[in-house]
Amino acid sequence: MRKEMIEKGSQVQWMNSSTKKQGQVVEINERIIQINRNGVQVTRMGKPNNRVLKIKLDQGEMILKLENEVQELVGQLA
Repeated sequence: MRKEMIEKGSQVQWMNSSTKKQGQVVEINERIIQINRNGVQVTRMGKPNNRVLKIKLDQGEMILKLENEVQELVGQLA
């Protein structure tokens, strides 16, 4: 059982190399999400206990992350 559920609209953060990134969750799916990024189709597979998140970065770019790859910024719903 998950301790906290990330919801659509949640602000999340993660480490990318040595920099901290953050964005807003715009879609959540337990199975699969696909996006087109820089002309390449990117697919992430999720599970009921580790869903895939479509995240909009502050710069407007979309990325895909699994729930266990991010940390929710508590109290910062959009």
